[in-house]
Amino acid sequence: MKYKNIIKKTDTTKLAGLCGILTPFAFFTGILIALLYSPWFKWTNNALSDLGVKGVSALIFNNGLIFGGLLVFIFSIGLIKILSNKIGAYVLAISSLGLIGAGLFPITLFTLHYIMSAIFFSSLAIGLLIIGITMKHNQFDQNMGNAAITVALLAFISPVTLYFFRGIAIPEMIICFFAFIWCMFYGIKITMKTT
Repeated sequence: MKYKNIIKKTDTTKLAGLCGILTPFAFFTGILIALLYSPWFKWTNNALSDLGVKGVSALIFNNGLIFGGLLVFIFSIGLIKILSNKIGAYVLAISSLGLIGAGLFPITLFTLHYIMSAIFFSSLAIGLLIIGITMKHNQFDQNMGNAAITVALLAFISPVTLYFFRGIAIPEMIICFFAFIWCMFYGIKITMKTT
């Protein structure tokens, strides 16, 4: 029985690592394909959520958010299992639910979408900040912790770009890019550790 629990935990953690690896590919592929169907989109005038308003672009973009959110949620479950301080991983899981919600409630449902987006971006920054501050086990974890803190700080200061542009697509993309690349690298570590 004890042996089965070890295998189950290892398989779950490995799946979580794989989800962390896939997160940036799934999320950014959805955005890229949605952009191909949206020649009107301007990085300096729009929000990424504008891709989720109508047509094929909306279908691809909103489903990409939902799928990306599911991947981050599973990745967060893996972090909860392996991190000694689990608070940041729980907050990251809340962030993933915000991302799923932003896909379920597109920008055409104004209030719900903005609430979900606010939950996603704020929880993402706070979760990564907590994870970063508490990761101290070895050199790799310390480096990943420092990277998580840097991503969180980027998220906190990214609204400064609004002084230069009307749209928020650029800060949204910056935050998501670095956060999901962090998930990918830590996902690789989790996957390699459980093999």
